[in-house]
Amino acid sequence: MAPRTRSAWSTSLGSLATALAVVASALVSAAPASAAPVLLSQGKPATASSSGSSGFAPSAAVDGNSSTRWASQGGIDPSWIRVDLGAVAAITRVRLQWDLSCARGYRIETSSDASTWTSVHTTANGAGGVEDLVVSGSGRYVRMYGTTRCRTATYHGYSLQEFQVFGEIGQADTTPPSPPANLRSANVTPTSVDLAWDPATDNVGVTSYEVYQRGQFVKSVTGTSTTITGLNPNGSYVYYVNAKDAAGNISQAGNNLEVTTPPAQADTERPTTPTGLRVTGVTANSVSLAWNPSTDNVGVTRYEVLAGGSPVGETTGTSATIGGRRPNTSYLMNVRAYDAVGNVSDWSMAITATTSSGGDQVGAVTQLATDNDVPWGLDFLPDGSGVYSRRDAFDIVKLSPSGVKTTLGTVPNVVTTSGEGGLLGIEVSPNFASDNYLYIYHTAANDNRIVRMKVQNNALVQSSLQVLLTGIPRNRYHNGGRLRFGPDGKLYAGTGDGQNPNWAQDLSNLGGKVLRLNADGSAPTDNPFYGNGGNARYVWTYGHRNVQGLAFDGQGRLWQAELGNTIMDELNLSERGGNYGWPSCEGTSGNCSGYVAPKRTWSTANASPSGIAVVNNALYMATLRGSRLYRMVISGTTVGSETTHFQGTYGRLRTVEPAPDGSLWLTTSDDRDSTPNNSNSRILRVQLN
Repeated sequence: MAPRTRSAWSTSLGSLATALAVVASALVSAAPASAAPVLLSQGKPATASSSGSSGFAPSAAVDGNSSTRWASQGGIDPSWIRVDLGAVAAITRVRLQWDLSCARGYRIETSSDASTWTSVHTTANGAGGVEDLVVSGSGRYVRMYGTTRCRTATYHGYSLQEFQVFGEIGQADTTPPSPPANLRSANVTPTSVDLAWDPATDNVGVTSYEVYQRGQFVKSVTGTSTTITGLNPNGSYVYYVNAKDAAGNISQAGNNLEVTTPPAQADTERPTTPTGLRVTGVTANSVSLAWNPSTDNVGVTRYEVLAGGSPVGETTGTSATIGGRRPNTSYLMNVRAYDAVGNVSDWSMAITATTSSGGDQVGAVTQLATDNDVPWGLDFLPDGSGVYSRRDAFDIVKLSPSGVKTTLGTVPNVVTTSGEGGLLGIEVSPNFASDNYLYIYHTAANDNRIVRMKVQNNALVQSSLQVLLTGIPRNRYHNGGRLRFGPDGKLYAGTGDGQNPNWAQDLSNLGGKVLRLNADGSAPTDNPFYGNGGNARYVWTYGHRNVQGLAFDGQGRLWQAELGNTIMDELNLSERGGNYGWPSCEGTSGNCSGYVAPKRTWSTANASPSGIAVVNNALYMATLRGSRLYRMVISGTTVGSETTHFQGTYGRLRTVEPAPDGSLWLTTSDDRDSTPNNSNSRILRVQLN
């Protein structure tokens, strides 16, 4: 994204806000223009969980007369009222006119069969009076599901004078296609593969299929087969396919298919042994090495550095700096070479390198614990212990600074996506000492959502579960998941676009955004798009592909790290209401005029950022594909040149968090198949000096 002036950005945002106001009632996925929404519920059959008496029947809430009302029996939570619209409709607005017995906590839900329900609006801070809600959903049945009464006496229930549902019947299509099944391969060569799959189904019709490789978009095709070219010999690839209809609805992903390309030629010859290994420099916590290049009949692709026989780094060149060492310590170092098919040389002659005294800015590394799952979210309790989520096992673990682990329990209703979904970000309440809450971002059956649960006596209290926000898009990849409380006491959440890039620009959709919530899950009234109603009330920034890192600096500013597709990853400084350009703009590539520019970009091969942290005005970014930790000093509204640490030393790095003792905790992430308890991850402590 090229630099832009504030005036140009403001003009663009103003134009966008005007345009959104015009189409605020349009469905997210409806491509054609549609008529204004109409009142669908008046006079339609209504049913309720209970009624206080015959004079307060549910039909009184849909009769168009505000002098009559439905009232539930007193003292019953939950209670609900639903209306049968007679046919599946696109629901864009719900108007609730409450009697004094309103709902403090409630959900608006839709269903096609009155059995399986989808939430289109959730609040724990209902205002009573008249609540005019902008929503986006579809169904024949719509219900208000009350969970917390405004009037808590046992003789009070819920009471609605009017329950009005607006939308369109037979106009918009909000039903996604089925996932394409039976993805298979044929004719695998060193540089190409043929893919085919069974057709998806759709209520209107599938128009195209989108092919992905480990979350990165490859191509769009109209048929059920394609040839992928430009692959590397002896490479490993994982493909899946999503279906798309004319309205822009995207299916969930079909099955994963792993493809391994063969070598370009039969090659059993090993590279020659690296020679001339030498120490070119030492500090208190690092050793710099250089060596003479190896030779190979086809070509050397990388070198691996070992200390005491264990891998500690890798490089494509003939030099490396290995960090994380201890001061005044001797290390026996070797190097070996690899070629493209995995043939490996003998180890070089070993040399001894001795670190100096003192401490580097990024100092010694200590392993706190190992885990056989993927540690994803990480935060700290008031007693100094860490708590982390296990993505594929769906539970949360407490880890003491001395490395003692205690499993706190399993989070209910979490599901996998066979990709990046599962149990993701966690954040300790700023008021944990009094409220005991952990905030949790996780994938559910139909969405991603934010919940909170209490921790008491080293255990998650299952009965304390509160669902704060639902409806964040999910798919195999692009689920977002990072949570962070700001100095303003608000909860910020980074979301992904759910593999539908257009959602990133749609303020009525929660995907591809940074969201801002009150601690109880309600939307702060000073959010930039609060006046739009509906999901837009929660949006802080938008135009993101897949937000993975959130951190506040000493000035209270929010920094955000985002995964690109195949060109650039981004580090952004958040601006209230800012549009960061996806899908028109990726990093600084594409049509980037009028969008907020990133502060730093990297090629996706060198980064794929995940967690970020800020300590003493320095920003640390963990990377997955890059398998390294970047450190950048914040200077004004930008960052200085990065220094690189631990490249290849610990593998893929997932999360980095500042610890109460001034160190960093860093988690590794070598598992990518979503199977629980089959990983080999580590939680590390990095000394900062």
